[in-house]
Amino acid sequence: MFREKRKFLRANVPGLKVSFKLLDPRTYSTYHEKILDPAANISLGGVALRTKSELPVKAPIGVDIKISPEHKNIRTFGRIAWIRRTDPQSSDFDLGISFSWWDNDEDKKLVYNAIQNQEA
Repeated sequence: MFREKRKFLRANVPGLKVSFKLLDPRTYSTYHEKILDPAANISLGGVALRTKSELPVKAPIGVDIKISPEHKNIRTFGRIAWIRRTDPQSSDFDLGISFSWWDNDEDKKLVYNAIQNQEA
């Protein structure tokens, strides 16, 4: 029998976009990369998406989340939890980001509400 290991409820939120910036581990203030991709799913603990970039697991990352065009960008930080090529001939990767810090509680509440609206 399959047992769910995730701590947080995940949802596919239509229109949700994520941009992320790999942080330079030497300075933690320099952004090296910016990509805008639709998210596959999101929870309060992290986000999964598809990207063209192969990034190192455990790398620190800054994340901007756009729930919808009418919402402001939500900023959070985390680490790359996992990455895998979608198939051997593809240049696409599925990427999982684990959140470790939210800019503020209001942002976290907006993400929570978006997840709850998809589950209703």
